[in-house]
Amino acid sequence: MTAGTLLDEFPPVGTAAWEAAIAADLKGASYQEKLIWRAPQGVTVRPYYRAEDLAGLGWLDAPPGAFPFVRGARAEGGWRIREEIAAADAAEANRAALSAAAGGAEEIAFRGVSIGDVSRLALLLANLGEIPVHFDSADEPILRALLEFVRSGSRSAPVSADFDPQAGPDFAAAVLAAAPDGFAPFAIDGLRRAPAGANPVEQTAWALAAGVQFLRAMQERNIAADRAAAAVEFNFALGANYFFEIARLRAFRMLWARVVECFGGLRASARARIAARTAYPPAAPDKSHWNILRATTEAMSAILGGADSICIAPFEEGGEAGNQAGRRLARNVQLLLKQESFFTRVADPGGGSYYLETLTDSIACDVWKIMQGIEARGGPQANSEEHRQEGAGLLQPEAGN
Repeated sequence: MTAGTLLDEFPPVGTAAWEAAIAADLKGASYQEKLIWRAPQGVTVRPYYRAEDLAGLGWLDAPPGAFPFVRGARAEGGWRIREEIAAADAAEANRAALSAAAGGAEEIAFRGVSIGDVSRLALLLANLGEIPVHFDSADEPILRALLEFVRSGSRSAPVSADFDPQAGPDFAAAVLAAAPDGFAPFAIDGLRRAPAGANPVEQTAWALAAGVQFLRAMQERNIAADRAAAAVEFNFALGANYFFEIARLRAFRMLWARVVECFGGLRASARARIAARTAYPPAAPDKSHWNILRATTEAMSAILGGADSICIAPFEEGGEAGNQAGRRLARNVQLLLKQESFFTRVADPGGGSYYLETLTDSIACDVWKIMQGIEARGGPQANSEEHRQEGAGLLQPEAGN
């Protein structure tokens, strides 16, 4: 039996036929009220999608790793397992980092480590070899020490930090002018940038607006867009809305690529560096293990969305952040997804999904519209702290737009 003969037994059913069948089943009930979901993120979701909904989406023919990077920044699947180490003493933090690396961590993020000079930095990073390291809550003294360290050539593995470039644009430009390639000293956190109560789509828009402001500030200080784009990482906290989280990472990557291109950057430099972290709320003490299940689905969203590095918070983070069992479980969730569920085998497995591709486009349009509103009000930096506490309602586009 030929394939053509088999398919002939299933004639195509048009959208009109589907809609007629739905209307009959509704028996006069409202289609809008019964079947249209208006998600908290502000996106409207229809009950089903078809191939015709993908018409006009220009990225569908681009493979993973190709501009505009909707389908991922890499041609292959994979990500780095990031583990956070919170310890003020450099020697103690180093021991914890070595233990984490031995247990499967592929990237270490240091939080609250005291770095007075380069010698203490060398102690902190001793024996970590080619493990990439990241520094949370980096201030100017930490960044100066990091810059001196990476310029000395003492370490070839990637080093990054989360210094907010808007906290000191002149200092940020000076760091970029002196830093070697591969050092990414800046980070933009969508959650911290957005006003209180902002939903994930709005948080993404604020991160994009902050990125635009960063590129503009560096351009004004004679730093090329290519150099600036390579030096910044975007941090996103992921929630439990599975498909939305996948789609918004894909949407952000596309929008950032377009932004970098508009600033004159090369397409090869327009890949967004994305670090994702699970964001589940603390559970009741007797239900904290539920967080393990929730963290798994949130990590899956980050993986399928194409995050470069992923950190899973220990399931007892609300109580004992240093609990070794919790840290080990958090690390092992990602190891299981890599080594037993084979999530590294396929790049962008959701590519071509009618729903996911349409959702990506919808979120991208909403993020862009909100970002334009932020820009019209003078950009993120122009908003006072008082404005930022007014809530997410200010971010909603006007009715009818």
